[in-house]
Amino acid sequence: MKRFTELYMELDASNRTTAKLAVLKRYFTEAPPEDAAWAVYFLKGQRLKRVVKTANLREWAAEDCGFHFGWLRPAIITLAIWLKRWPYS
Repeated sequence: MKRFTELYMELDASNRTTAKLAVLKRYFTEAPPEDAAWAVYFLKGQRLKRVVKTANLREWAAEDCGFHFGWLRPAIITLAIWLKRWPYS
Protein backbone atom coordinates (compact mmCIF):
# COMPACT_ATOMS: atom_id res chain seq x y z
CA MET A 1 0.00 0.00 0.00
CA LYS A 2 2.90 2.34 0.68
CA ARG A 3 4.23 1.76 -2.81
CA PHE A 4 0.83 2.60 -4.35
CA THR A 5 0.58 5.73 -2.20
CA GLU A 6 3.99 6.84 -3.42
CA LEU A 7 2.92 6.14 -7.01
CA TYR A 8 -0.20 8.23 -6.60
CA MET A 9 1.68 11.11 -4.98
CA GLU A 10 4.29 11.11 -7.76
CA LEU A 11 1.59 11.06 -10.44
CA ASP A 12 -0.23 13.90 -8.74
CA ALA A 13 2.93 15.99 -8.35
CA SER A 14 3.66 16.10 -12.08
CA ASN A 15 1.72 17.55 -14.97
CA ARG A 16 4.06 16.20 -17.66
CA THR A 17 2.92 13.09 -19.50
CA THR A 18 6.45 11.78 -19.97
CA ALA A 19 7.17 12.04 -16.25
CA LYS A 20 3.93 10.25 -15.41
CA LEU A 21 4.68 7.49 -17.89
CA ALA A 22 8.15 7.03 -16.38
CA VAL A 23 6.64 6.76 -12.88
CA LEU A 24 4.05 4.24 -14.08
CA LYS A 25 6.67 2.18 -15.92
CA ARG A 26 8.89 2.06 -12.83
CA TYR A 27 5.98 1.09 -10.58
CA PHE A 28 4.72 -1.71 -12.81
CA THR A 29 8.19 -3.21 -13.29
CA GLU A 30 8.93 -3.21 -9.54
CA ALA A 31 5.53 -4.04 -8.03
CA PRO A 32 4.34 -7.60 -7.45
CA PRO A 33 1.62 -8.69 -9.92
CA GLU A 34 -1.11 -8.60 -7.25
CA ASP A 35 -0.26 -5.01 -6.28
CA ALA A 36 -0.04 -4.00 -9.93
CA ALA A 37 -3.52 -5.41 -10.58
CA TRP A 38 -4.96 -3.43 -7.66
CA ALA A 39 -3.15 -0.31 -8.88
CA VAL A 40 -4.79 -0.64 -12.30
CA TYR A 41 -8.16 -1.16 -10.62
CA PHE A 42 -7.90 1.99 -8.50
CA LEU A 43 -6.23 4.15 -11.16
CA LYS A 44 -9.17 3.37 -13.45
CA GLY A 45 -11.39 4.99 -10.83
CA GLN A 46 -12.93 1.80 -9.48
CA ARG A 47 -13.91 1.60 -5.82
CA LEU A 48 -14.50 -1.21 -3.38
CA LYS A 49 -18.07 -1.82 -2.37
CA ARG A 50 -18.80 -0.58 1.14
CA VAL A 51 -18.66 -3.61 3.38
CA VAL A 52 -20.46 -2.12 6.37
CA LYS A 53 -22.79 0.86 6.46
CA THR A 54 -21.91 3.48 9.08
CA ALA A 55 -25.26 3.09 10.83
CA ASN A 56 -24.76 -0.67 11.08
CA LEU A 57 -21.24 -0.21 12.40
CA ARG A 58 -22.48 2.08 15.18
CA GLU A 59 -25.24 -0.37 16.06
CA TRP A 60 -22.78 -3.28 16.08
CA ALA A 61 -20.31 -1.36 18.25
CA ALA A 62 -23.03 -0.46 20.75
CA GLU A 63 -24.38 -4.00 20.98
CA ASP A 64 -21.15 -5.98 20.82
CA CYS A 65 -19.08 -3.83 23.14
CA GLY A 66 -21.56 -3.14 25.89
CA PHE A 67 -23.05 0.32 25.51
CA HIS A 68 -23.57 0.84 29.27
CA PHE A 69 -20.05 -0.09 30.29
CA GLY A 70 -17.91 2.42 28.43
CA TRP A 71 -18.25 0.99 24.95
CA LEU A 72 -15.92 3.35 23.03
CA ARG A 73 -12.56 1.85 23.99
CA PRO A 74 -13.58 -1.79 23.42
CA ALA A 75 -15.24 -0.80 20.14
CA ILE A 76 -12.04 0.80 18.87
CA ILE A 77 -9.97 -2.20 19.97
CA THR A 78 -12.37 -4.66 18.36
CA LEU A 79 -12.48 -2.63 15.15
CA ALA A 80 -8.67 -2.43 15.05
CA ILE A 81 -8.43 -6.21 15.42
CA TRP A 82 -11.04 -6.68 12.70
CA LEU A 83 -9.19 -4.33 10.34
CA LYS A 84 -5.93 -6.22 10.84
CA ARG A 85 -7.69 -9.33 9.53
CA TRP A 86 -9.15 -7.43 6.56
CA PRO A 87 -7.43 -8.72 3.39
CA TYR A 88 -7.10 -5.30 1.71
CA SER A 89 -5.23 -3.44 4.45
